Amino acid sequence: MALNDTFIKNSTKHSGKPAGDKHTDGGGMYLLVTAAGKYWRMNYRFDEKRRTLAFGVYPTVTLAEARKRREKAREQLSKGIDPNAAKREEKQIKADLAANTFELVARAWLKKTAVTRKETTQSRITTLLEHDVFPYIGGMPINTLGPRDVLNKALRKIEARGSVDTAHRAKQICGRIFRYGVAVGLVERDVTSDLRGALAEIPKSHFAAITEPKQAGDLMRSCRRRLNLSHPCRASIFQGRRPTF
Repeated sequence: MALNDTFIKNSTKHSGKPAGDKHTDGGGMYLLVTAAGKYWRMNYRFDEKRRTLAFGVYPTVTLAEARKRREKAREQLSKGIDPNAAKREEKQIKADLAANTFELVARAWLKKTAVTRKETTQSRITTLLEHDVFPYIGGMPINTLGPRDVLNKALRKIEARGSVDTAHRAKQICGRIFRYGVAVGLVERDVTSDLRGALAEIPKSHFAAITEPKQAGDLMRSCRRRLNLSHPCRASIFQGRRPTF
């Protein structure tokens, strides 16, 4: 007989049996009720051996969720996959991904690509990351970071102190780190590509121009001396005339 939520909430009490009480839901799945709590389990056979798969604790794992996990396990069995082995592998993958923080991946990228940069550039990039990026997102698994994490937790802080150019450089560097993460299979994509236009534009610098005639004359004479315009060909070019030969 299939279970329902009302029965589970009101009628599944521990009877006092040391092994607990089993309430089946079909397909090998049952609710094991003990003095400590209620646990979802599924019995199955693989390689001619009887095995048990745990689905979690009720009510954290609802009846509907437990049934989804049962169907997933049955599908794996139909493909010749041991659900317990698949569960351990999935858990290990999640642990490995969680261990690959943004900082660890960034330092791996720095080391891998160091030969393509001058030592001063390598030092400058490392300092930027250590000062403006790692303190805010460095400890987060790189596969959990989204565009808003990079923008709000790191880049906006740089921008807020007026270092707009540095914020843009930090975004570019983070993008390279994410693309490295894609290449080594740690992330699906470069999330910084979604931040186009999110930062303020870099202020344009205007250079001083000579406006005084005397200063312009001094500049022209200086140019003549440097170009050695005593030569007729060079002089004609400087004066805007075609040289005559």
